[in-house]
Amino acid sequence: MKKLIDENGRLFGLVSVIDVAVIVVVAVLAVALYTKDSAMPIASAADPMQTIRYEVTITNMPEGRLESLRLEDRLYDKETGNPMGIIKDIQVEDCVISMLKADGTYVMAPIESRYNVKLTVEAQARVDERGHYYVNRANILGVGWGLDLYTKTSLFGGTVTGLE
Repeated sequence: MKKLIDENGRLFGLVSVIDVAVIVVVAVLAVALYTKDSAMPIASAADPMQTIRYEVTITNMPEGRLESLRLEDRLYDKETGNPMGIIKDIQVEDCVISMLKADGTYVMAPIESRYNVKLTVEAQARVDERGHYYVNRANILGVGWGLDLYTKTSLFGGTVTGLE
């Protein structure tokens, strides 16, 4: 009867143990690549679009830039230049930061001429079967995502804080 592994490290004297391990790893990777769902669905011109609303929160906006925002202004993505919707509502509150006092305690203090702004934006988007939002079939959008946007009079960055 032959030994399971001989003195040369071969199974039954025929195949190296390392060769078997490599074949197993390659087989597992091949199965993983074959079954992985990595392809994004392609948006065609025939796919239905729907009206969505999303909120963009901008922190620490200077007063001059805030004054340049207007209702019904069109928003565009800074990187691609694609339209991202129309501003439907602008909510403003004072910008406050946490400041350390001399006694070692913290206090929330307003910053003069700076504001936190929440924009409600209406856009046309395609929603795929996985729940991804594609504004104007081009820019993917999700809650928590940072956006660099501009209007005809202003440039700013914000975070998507709501999506419906």
